[in-house]
Amino acid sequence: MAESTRTSGVSVHDRQRERAARGVRTRQSLAAAKSDRPAPPRRRRPAMAALAVLLIVGGAALAGLLAVNLDSRTSVIVVKQDVPAGTEITTDLLSTSMVASEGLKIVPEDQVSEVLGTYARVPISEGQLLDTTMLTTGEVLADDTARVGVQLVGGRAPTDLRSGDEVRLIRLAEGAGGEPTPLATAIVLRTSTAESGGLVDGGSGGGGATLMVPSRAADDVVDASAGERLGIALIRRGVAVDEADLSVLGGPR
Repeated sequence: MAESTRTSGVSVHDRQRERAARGVRTRQSLAAAKSDRPAPPRRRRPAMAALAVLLIVGGAALAGLLAVNLDSRTSVIVVKQDVPAGTEITTDLLSTSMVASEGLKIVPEDQVSEVLGTYARVPISEGQLLDTTMLTTGEVLADDTARVGVQLVGGRAPTDLRSGDEVRLIRLAEGAGGEPTPLATAIVLRTSTAESGGLVDGGSGGGGATLMVPSRAADDVVDASAGERLGIALIRRGVAVDEADLSVLGGPR
């Protein structure tokens, strides 16, 4: 009886060990099966990849463009002070600057001799690159024009007259019942102001202007200015000296 019990006990123990062994093998089999299963593919982001490529290519192109532009910069002529219309171009008016000049009409430094002795067709500002379209090779005074100086009297001329302005010149009436007399159209070549600034108050010295007028009207314009009876009306601005419409408007005094 005791032997039968031991036999049964051994059998029960053996069965438990077998079940445990089967459980271990089952877990190992599951783990092996999981390890053999392929990993899911990573999600790709084509938009981000394309953006990265564009940034790389764009950066390289920009760097190349900057390098090309730096290599293509040349020394050109620049005006170092304001130049009124009609002024002869001389070396003391000019300086140089490095710029990318491809496709422009600006003057290279090695061609400065070609612009010396020419004249400014239009007013040129300080720091402006000298462009061949701003210049004329001939003297701005044609055979039928004259250059005259006039006094700028407050209340009888615009306070902001400047080079390149096309103006109308009028002889003011002497008395209350008189009629003004149109004299001519002209172009302002340059202006100057009194030391106190602005135009002359009452005509007592100081501010003035140099005008280009038709030669037949020059005497009347000078006479009207000397008698403080010259009125000036602005017609248009930024006129080239060789495009100004200069004409005599009235007869002799």
